[in-house]
This record gives sequence, structure tokens and C-alpha cells, in this order.
Amino acid sequence: MEQPARCIRHMCSDTILKEVTGRKVNNYIRKHCCEYYLMPPGFEFRGIAIQLKSPMLVGLLPESLTILLPFTKPCYGTMLYEINAEDEDFTDIRSALGGKNTLGKKTGKLNRKQSH
Repeated sequence: MEQPARCIRHMCSDTILKEVTGRKVNNYIRKHCCEYYLMPPGFEFRGIAIQLKSPMLVGLLPESLTILLPFTKPCYGTMLYEINAEDEDFTDIRSALGGKNTLGKKTGKLNRKQSH
């Protein structure tokens, strides 16, 4: 069994955005992902608590087996990473974030593109 990464940088395959605001991360994910969920600070992904200043979107790209995951490093600010994923990762995120949060607002969104 593979040991979980203890640091976000060991999971990422690419850095998409560096030193950006949460708004830029959310806009990028809305534009590039057809499925995304609001992720609270401290959400645990593969055994790592995701550090964020405020809730941000996490984007799922099952067709390319990747996840767009924001993370805030104290010395570098907020970044958006592309993570290689497996089916289990998508299932875990959907089940954990697809419901309702404590404020009663829907945390999961599906941005369906219309086909013409």
C-alpha cells in the first residue's frame, strides 16, 4: 500500500496558478472544470489538511484523471495545483463535499455546458 504524501507538493503534477487570490482560483476553476465543489479550510485530501484562508472551489476533471486543488502556503500565498487522481479521489470529494455545509448553502455545483 502506498504511503500518503505528507506535503502538498509531493502530490501535485503541475502548478497552475501562483500567488493569487481566492477569487482568481474560483474563476479559473469555474472556467476550466465542468464539476466543482466548495471546499472549506482544513478539508482533508489524501491525509493532508488543505490550508486555505477561506472556502474555495476544488475542480474535478475525471476525463483527464486530474483534480484542480487550491492550497495556501504561509510564505507563498494561494496556489492552484493540478493533481493526478484516481476514481477513488473523485468519489471521496463528491461524497464529502456534495452535500450541505453548516450554513445550509449548497456546497456542490455542477456547471453543465449546453450542447447545440
